[in-house]
Amino acid sequence: MRIPYIVGRWVNGSRHYGRQRLFDYLLDTPDTATWIVGARRMGKTSLLRQLEMLTDSADSELVPLFWDMQGCESSQALSDELFLALEDASSRFSALGIAVAEWEGLDALLILRRLARILHSRGQRLLLLIDEAEVLIQIARNEAAWLARLRRSLQDPALKTMLASTKLLIQLNAVTAEWPTSPFLFGFNMVNLWSLDPDSAVALVEQRQAPRHVHASRAVLEEILLHTHRHPYLIQFLCQRLYSEDSGGQGFLRAPTDEDLDPDHLLAGFFLIDFQQMTRLERRLLLLVGQHTLTTEAELLADLADADPQRIRTYLWGMEKLGHLRRIYDQLAVGNEYLRRWLLANRSQLEQMDEALVDEESFAQILQIGYTREPASYQVELERLEHQHRQLQERLALCQPDQRVAVASELNRLGQQLDQVRRDVAQTRQRLPLAH
Repeated sequence: MRIPYIVGRWVNGSRHYGRQRLFDYLLDTPDTATWIVGARRMGKTSLLRQLEMLTDSADSELVPLFWDMQGCESSQALSDELFLALEDASSRFSALGIAVAEWEGLDALLILRRLARILHSRGQRLLLLIDEAEVLIQIARNEAAWLARLRRSLQDPALKTMLASTKLLIQLNAVTAEWPTSPFLFGFNMVNLWSLDPDSAVALVEQRQAPRHVHASRAVLEEILLHTHRHPYLIQFLCQRLYSEDSGGQGFLRAPTDEDLDPDHLLAGFFLIDFQQMTRLERRLLLLVGQHTLTTEAELLADLADADPQRIRTYLWGMEKLGHLRRIYDQLAVGNEYLRRWLLANRSQLEQMDEALVDEESFAQILQIGYTREPASYQVELERLEHQHRQLQERLALCQPDQRVAVASELNRLGQQLDQVRRDVAQTRQRLPLAH
């Protein structure tokens, strides 16, 4: 029996589900530099790899380069890794007249500058996709001048940079706070990576993009989505436990048992890392919500009377965006059932954790920027989608009969995105403005 669900490694192509709205936004945004923030196992690498695949075509204005920084402890190591990334994509760049082999031994800053110039002369831009960017924190401590020059390169309009990491990267701002310009992440547009939309989550459960689909009853589907809150890793983690095949080889999912909802040691390790990367106030909020099971914002404000109410509201927004919390009937709950059980099982130890890896003030500042920018970002996205929707409606009215099915399908997909963005716009208009 071959289980179709993939747990623990990145995917792209037909194995990648959802995120279409985010892909459209990331490729369309005028921002030169974007910081994609996600919790552990949220699919950051898969997102970057899918972006690489989507833009790897001869007619694309963007030319992708995936740069994995994991394990690099110096500028020399980063430069070596960037050259290896170029070698891995050598066919892509040789087609543009770039002799990759001649660039061996060059500093990463020089490589990026040369790539940007060559592509700009062809009317194209380098799409730099950076993974595991947390290594830059240590490099900031040891090679501040080099990192400052890297930051200038990453925010050069001749490039389009997308940098993915956990929220731990906010330490860069604390380490570089004394720079004469501004801290490292200032100038990066922050985007949160969280749950799949409901339709994409169901498609993942049923493996609709695979040669053979998996059967799940409506009741089982609802349980899976409820317990995982559409977290892509948790969906596949749970489905892997539930998967069986009948005598004819048809895959199906049984109903989850109580035992299926217990986290294993690997999942517990990911939760611990996420918890360690929270500020002290975020930890208090998460533990309080876990203690109450369901609670309201007003109850949390009363329980944490010693904390600033506006900061609590901002943190609650950020914790929802990262999936640590969710709303059920306008009440707050822990983000998913696995996390809830882990919190309950380890509550006494977690309450004793006092050391914070993330600087409270740096994180609050970045989070407030994201909080206040979100309504305007949604409005821009809404206008863009409405324009595309009108264009598709006009195209549908004029297209040939053999094209109508494909255009109508795209129009339906775009309509679903529009409905979600309109809901997001309405929700942001309801919340209280931040105090300044």
